[in-house]
Parts: sequence; C-alpha cells; structure tokens
Amino acid sequence: MISSLDELNAEARAALDACLERVGHGVEAGFREEVLDDLRVYFTDHLEPGATPADVTALAATVGEVAESDEPSHTRFAGVPIDLTPPTAERVAHTWWNPRDERIFVPRVFGLGWAVNIGAVAVKLGLIEPDAEDEPFESTPVTALRRGLVVPALLSVAVVAHYALRGPGLPDRLPNQADLAGRVGSWTSKPVAAVTDIAVAVVPTAWAAVTVGRGGTGARAAGSLATATGAAAVAAGLTLWRAAALDGRSRPWFGPALAGLLWLPSGAVLLALARAGRAAEQRRDLGGAR
Repeated sequence: MISSLDELNAEARAALDACLERVGHGVEAGFREEVLDDLRVYFTDHLEPGATPADVTALAATVGEVAESDEPSHTRFAGVPIDLTPPTAERVAHTWWNPRDERIFVPRVFGLGWAVNIGAVAVKLGLIEPDAEDEPFESTPVTALRRGLVVPALLSVAVVAHYALRGPGLPDRLPNQADLAGRVGSWTSKPVAAVTDIAVAVVPTAWAAVTVGRGGTGARAAGSLATATGAAAVAAGLTLWRAAALDGRSRPWFGPALAGLLWLPSGAVLLALARAGRAAEQRRDLGGAR
C-alpha cells in the first residue's frame, strides 16, 4: 500500500482524480468533502506505488461496496457533524486512533463537533508509521493493557486523595464553571464538586479495569483505557482548578489546559499501546520466518 496519494504516478493520479470528481458530483454538497476524504483514505490503503490507471479503475468499481460496509456517515447541523448513536469503546479507539486517516480533526464519537485523530498526529510527528499495525491494538499484549491502566488509576487516586486530605480545609462553595476568559462563572457546594470530580475519574477507570481484567483486548480495551485516561485527567484538572480559583480571578489558560488534559494523556496511552502491538506483530512475524 502507499502512505500518500502523491506516491502514485501521474497517469494513475489523473485516473483517481477523475474518479473522485465523478463521485463528488453525485454526493450532496454538505457531505461531499467528508465522503471524498474517506475515499482518499480507502484508495491510499489499497493501492500500491506502481498502480496503473487500470488498477485505479478496478478499485473504483468497489467504491459502492465500501460505501455500504463503511461506518455510517454523520448527520450535520449547520455544517457541523453530529452523531447521537450510542458510543462504544471500539468506536472511541477507531476514532481517536486512525493513523491511516490523514485528517487530524474527525467527527466525534458522540455529540456535536469534532474529535482529534491522535493517530494522524502521531504520524505527522514521526512517532509511528501509518501502516505500523495490521489492525490497531489487535496484537497489543495484555501486559501492555494492564500497564496502561496504571495512568487513569493514579489520576483517580490523586483526585480521591485531594478531597480526602485537603477537602476539610476547603470552603463550602467551590468554583463550578468558567467563562471563555477563565473567570469563575458559577459556584457549587463542596459535596457536589467532590462527588462529581471523583465520579468522573473513578467510574470510567473502574469500567476500564473490568474490561481489561476480564480479558478484554483489541480496540475495546484500548478504547476503554483511552476514555478512562481522558476522563481521569480532566477530573484531576478540574479538581486543581476548583482549589486554585477560589479567589475568582481570571485564568485564561484554563480552557486550553483542560483540552490538553483530555487529549495528551489519552494520546500517550494509545501511542504506547499501538507501539506495543507493533512490537508484538514484529516478534510474531520474525518467529514465523524461522
């Protein structure tokens, strides 16, 4: 396979562009660019560097089959993708980690807007190759999954410890929401804040622990770990912000910091799991060659 359509020769690329143009004319404008992006990824995954125009034409004939079997297209509201189907751990893993898709921003697993394709970011940073794994996380060892569980577990323990040790000295009212400038927008009671932060951290972590503990593997386990890590990191950030923002002063860094806490720890866990899976595949391939 190729890692970019730019690897095709001029004749094959011209045939592909003509195919994409034909398909684009038959797609509603609101969905056209998303469909074409998906098709570019599909052709990238299935064409070889020496592909001919005939190869492109033959592959294009399967586009209808791909459209029927591919993930359902997203409904859009004012041009923004929206998906209200129940989220699953597998969908989280495939959405947040898809190194073969060049798009960094992809439709969210649930709700309105976009999510970050951490796999594409890792490829652009040179941390992993687009085709590093045959199927992401399918070869990730159970030991790596268990190590990944340590991250959300430690963050959850930190949140619980904060309220257990520092909680008695905190005021009865704690910051609850911040506006775009990072100023406290509303307040809530200390018990409500404590229960909220602990639940956001502990519940997804417990779910991931059960998934991995019962022998869950592949995208299901990776997705549960990524979700738990993001939730626990956000809960830890909220916990620290509540204690730091008691003076009500503006903290413009709060929003970007919270977004970073959602994606960076989760991305680190997914990258580690992907690399572990790649290493396992390499060991398997070398073992089979002997």
